[in-house]
Amino acid sequence: MDEVRMIRDVLGKAPAPSAEAVARARAALLVQARTDSAATRTGDVATRTGDVVAQGRRRAAAVRTRPAGRSHRLGARWWHWSLGGLGISAAVAAALVVPAILGPSTGPGDPDRGGVASLPIGDGDDAGTVLRLAAANARLDPAVEVRPGQFIYRVIAEGSLSVIGDVKADGPVARIWVVRRHEMWYTVEGLRSAQLRITEGASRTPLTPADAEAARKLGYDLTAPPRVEEHGPAPDYQPPADCESCPAVRDPGELYRPTPAYLASLPTDPARLLDTLRQAVGDQNKHSADQQVFTAVLDLLQEAAPIMPPKVRAALYQAVALIPGVERVDGRVDLAGRQGVAIGRDGESTGDETKREELVFDTAGRELLGFRTVQIRTARGIPAGTVAAEAVPTFTIVDRVGEVR
Repeated sequence: MDEVRMIRDVLGKAPAPSAEAVARARAALLVQARTDSAATRTGDVATRTGDVVAQGRRRAAAVRTRPAGRSHRLGARWWHWSLGGLGISAAVAAALVVPAILGPSTGPGDPDRGGVASLPIGDGDDAGTVLRLAAANARLDPAVEVRPGQFIYRVIAEGSLSVIGDVKADGPVARIWVVRRHEMWYTVEGLRSAQLRITEGASRTPLTPADAEAARKLGYDLTAPPRVEEHGPAPDYQPPADCESCPAVRDPGELYRPTPAYLASLPTDPARLLDTLRQAVGDQNKHSADQQVFTAVLDLLQEAAPIMPPKVRAALYQAVALIPGVERVDGRVDLAGRQGVAIGRDGESTGDETKREELVFDTAGRELLGFRTVQIRTARGIPAGTVAAEAVPTFTIVDRVGEVR
């Protein structure tokens, strides 16, 4: 339903909700997500044709009796609930809608939100709850308008663990956390790279004092200055046509070369979207379809987020929760100095290594902070549980290659 029409339907001539009402509404969002996840686990998901008041009571009971453990699948979709069943007043109900006009909050006491604090995700909230909240918040984001001929300027702060030395010999081995900065300008149509700048070795940090000593023995310079590499257009890059002469019918795009038109065409029903993604990935390699779809979603979010309609991004989050093996990582995690909540799936073994790919959301489920790769089996001198890589992207739409905003 259109947000403006929702506000009119709910508010009528009533005044806009207060900051307190907005806070209560946000609390209701989190309670509802937790309730739906609990109902899914206990099999007490209410039918959508029953009495809405009884439905709300069943959901409230599900919260009180929620068992421990994790859920791999969502039972009911986030937006298919009744405000009346929750017992929310008209003013608070409207507060659920008003943030759609304002956009999502960026943190506690955000002045753009009237000082209303963010509601944190609980340590007991499972993957389904976190992804429902992320989907609900994604729907509130404004759509970014892009024009043919524009570019995405993406900056990624990327950290990865480098192992220096021969792990199979008796000599010293140093584990060094290396940070790189990637800047890329690529087309909004098909995501074709026009220019890439990599700053190698922005920082080099040994994991422990013993690793620092091993680096010294190996002659690895921890204080070496960064090195900048410039790369020109990718082999498949073609300069976009002048906008006035852009053809009426453009490349429709596909999963691995998405265009705004392709992304807008994706289903917004999570189950249908997951089916579409399964068909798109096909059977390309030795990994399972589940692993390929999960990886494809992470790639889309890392590359095409700024041209993705909010409803599609919301559906992607919910589709992730439908992939078998997707779980919430216990507790909170740190990503580039920010606290977050990680949702991941254990990868399939490649040689002697197994890793888990993760999405990391802020602790209120409002922002996708970035991505991590975690070692889940000791290999190459890296203990299980060690963060092997992380990436924090930011995006801007620009008019020409080399433009920075």
